[in-house]
Amino acid sequence: MKVRSVVLAVSLLLGVSACGEEASRDSLSREQVAQRKAAHGDSQRERLAADSAALLANGVPGVVVVTAENGRQTSTAWGEGEVATHTPLAVSDRFRIGSVSKSYVAVIMLQLADEKRLSLDDTVEKWQPGLVPNGAQITIRQLLNHSSGIPNYEDNPAYLAPYLAGDVTRVTTPQQLVALANALKPAFAPGTGAAYSNTNYTVAGLIIEKATGTSLAHQLEQRIFKPLELRSSYLPTAPEIAGPHAHGYFVIGKPPAKATDVTRFSPSIAFAGGGIVATAGDVSAFYRALLGGRLLPPALLKQMMTTVTGSKGEKFGLGLVPRTLRCGTVWGLDGNFPGYLVQSYASQDAKRQATIALNLDPNSMSQKAAAATEKLFEDAFCG
Repeated sequence: MKVRSVVLAVSLLLGVSACGEEASRDSLSREQVAQRKAAHGDSQRERLAADSAALLANGVPGVVVVTAENGRQTSTAWGEGEVATHTPLAVSDRFRIGSVSKSYVAVIMLQLADEKRLSLDDTVEKWQPGLVPNGAQITIRQLLNHSSGIPNYEDNPAYLAPYLAGDVTRVTTPQQLVALANALKPAFAPGTGAAYSNTNYTVAGLIIEKATGTSLAHQLEQRIFKPLELRSSYLPTAPEIAGPHAHGYFVIGKPPAKATDVTRFSPSIAFAGGGIVATAGDVSAFYRALLGGRLLPPALLKQMMTTVTGSKGEKFGLGLVPRTLRCGTVWGLDGNFPGYLVQSYASQDAKRQATIALNLDPNSMSQKAAAATEKLFEDAFCG
């Protein structure tokens, strides 16, 4: 209640738009304008602190919040990065970013298309013969916007079985992930529907490796991480996370089971669909560069943001999805990997952004924690 009162008071003083603030400059001194801006900033910090406190009170160990406006980025961390040692979470800690990785992989595929090294209308069969049933009818574009009909390997009970049984460092090859999907029935004929499937991006990653003759990790480093100076981002092959990082937690079993530290976990379960490790700040910088036009020409960025609609009304672009907030439509992705949840979105012009990173698996969250997560993100973005 206190925070909401402060926000209301500041809103009445400043107005809800930039033009309201500009109109008041004639009658206010620079010092008064600065004071009011500071008050607005304080109210936002109070709001985010209250939202984060609600998360921590409902079982989430820690959260990093990154906001950016016109390229000016602010990062704050609350809670613990490691529960056993009560180590505070830091904004420089790395997280497993899960399906947010799909945006990076889609960018590489679109860059290869721009270089004429492949076409988005090429078939899977052309690049990976015999890899998936009906591969001659499935295009790269359909992989990227989830309209291929290829089932999700996560729907196969055999997918996580060895890991949940304790073999957390087991290596599963991309080809084995695809085989898990091939054991399931296709969701629909290619191009006749849309449904989220991690297998699409596993296949896309294999096509990138075939087209370039190098590893996906190398392509990510050379095309995205190095040019954008994302020094804390990489695609791991080992179960450990290099450098300072948040420990990830997963509740294995039913309540009142306690969360288990699952930080040491084979990244091979995700590959191109969700294997990247990065800081929340690096993720925010990536989306700012992407939507700001630094990674793709305008025509390809427009294609990336052209969506198809799934049976439940969900919309899929090429590695990007739109999300509706109270302050408008934003673009990005949610991602989770056992023990972690990351949400990162930006306005279409990249002038406003928000990224949150939590070290508790969303499947382990209570309803209150899930609701608090959504509130935190929307407050972070809309301010």
